[in-house]
Amino acid sequence: MSPRLSAARADQVRAALHSRAGGPLRAAYGAVTTAQLAALRLRDTRLEAAPTAADRADAARRVTFAIKTFQRPDVARRLVRSLRPQFSGRIVIADDSREPMAPGDPMVTVLPLPFNSGVSVGRNAALDAVETEFAFVADDDIVFSAALGLTQAIAYLDATPEVDVVGIMRVELPRWYAIDHGPDALFPGHQPPLRPWGDLVNGLPVRQMIEQVYLARTESLQRVRWNEQLRMVDHRDFFSRAAGRLLTVWDSSHWAYHARTPFDAGYTAYREDTGADLGLLGRTWSGTNPPPADG
Repeated sequence: MSPRLSAARADQVRAALHSRAGGPLRAAYGAVTTAQLAALRLRDTRLEAAPTAADRADAARRVTFAIKTFQRPDVARRLVRSLRPQFSGRIVIADDSREPMAPGDPMVTVLPLPFNSGVSVGRNAALDAVETEFAFVADDDIVFSAALGLTQAIAYLDATPEVDVVGIMRVELPRWYAIDHGPDALFPGHQPPLRPWGDLVNGLPVRQMIEQVYLARTESLQRVRWNEQLRMVDHRDFFSRAAGRLLTVWDSSHWAYHARTPFDAGYTAYREDTGADLGLLGRTWSGTNPPPADG
């Protein structure tokens, strides 16, 4: 994966793309991402073995996908379409849009929530609707392919009862990089982790924090949940509170694609409204005790 841009350079690129003169750049961004997705999904189909009928039936019986969406019904439907070749089971979508999306799939459950109630409220609502042994947590702008490795993740958790969460690599498009969070990714003051960063557990390395593309034991997620006082900035807080309670590993041999919508001004205005969240996190984690989860 290529290195990420510096923060200053990324800000310059963002400003250019959002300017009046950035129309051609925005069009190019969309075209490149669409072309990448088509090529990568075709490649993954050729490289990866399709799940058997028995694998698909087992996954449908034991896994529910728990998705959070907001003001992006087309993006959420893209996720569903990309997932169906690999998974035929239930998908729960928590939607706090002004007008919640229509399911459009008999195995999709949409949970309408109060407008802009936030990511944490939505993740908890989706989790509460899961009735299966496992939940697969993801955001709406993820695109799946044959590289998902759901069968392998289920088999891993079956064979490794001490592990609660197994993540896969999230590949960022169109810039083509992935984030592997280091041992210092959590907020200071978190509880000591169950196993050190990098330890191998049945062949997979321990991580203290991973991206939001993972299979987890539903019961384990219910022990931590998301802090509903946080509307948008939920990620680092969740894994900081999970330290010492959940054991997480990362499988970089399987992956999904993150295809953002950076030029959707209506969505971005809410997505970047994080001042209250950052203030709460600063107050909460300046001490030594992690905050309780709501709900």
